[in-house]
Amino acid sequence: VYQSILYFGHTEVPISDFPALYKVGREILSFRLPVRFMQAPVLGMLQVGLSYVVGGHDPNLPAGWLLNAIIHPFNLVLLYLVAKQVVGRAGLWLAVAAIINPWVVYLMTEPIVETTYLFFILLTFYLMFRRSKWCYLAASITTMVRYEGAALIAAAFVLDMAEAKDNRQRINAFIYSALACIPLGLWLLGTYLTWSPTTQHYF
Repeated sequence: VYQSILYFGHTEVPISDFPALYKVGREILSFRLPVRFMQAPVLGMLQVGLSYVVGGHDPNLPAGWLLNAIIHPFNLVLLYLVAKQVVGRAGLWLAVAAIINPWVVYLMTEPIVETTYLFFILLTFYLMFRRSKWCYLAASITTMVRYEGAALIAAAFVLDMAEAKDNRQRINAFIYSALACIPLGLWLLGTYLTWSPTTQHYF
């Protein structure tokens, strides 16, 4: 929390990805199809939602700062809960070392995907360690923060298949993973339908 307060608004000029990320969230929440599907929508949607809390003439950037400030302390908690499953009590010190890493702190000051992406990655792993089926929802959201998160859907599926004791559990794992892929599938469909020779995409 101290770091979130100390570094709030530290980066006054965000990198060039920020306007595009915010714009796609605003288009989705305005019930309009995005002009382009290059950026995944979850971060922008969260920022737009917080912009109504921030208020003011131009709340976009403060909303991005606020989102990171809120999520950052929870990343420490999740880092600890995940690390504890791997290295035991030493997970506390591993989590502290990670959260005060200068690169992590810098990315917290930029209103782009990394801090939010880290949160949902850690949440997914935590739920996987707890053997909770909610990990598929977390993995699905992670994917719509940044596309590489789709690997977490595959990881949850493989883990469930490895631990399945009967065909019913295997079928359930397949159903959960298929449902988790629906948002990405719809986004890919939108990408395909709006594709042109000049289209750029992270894929």
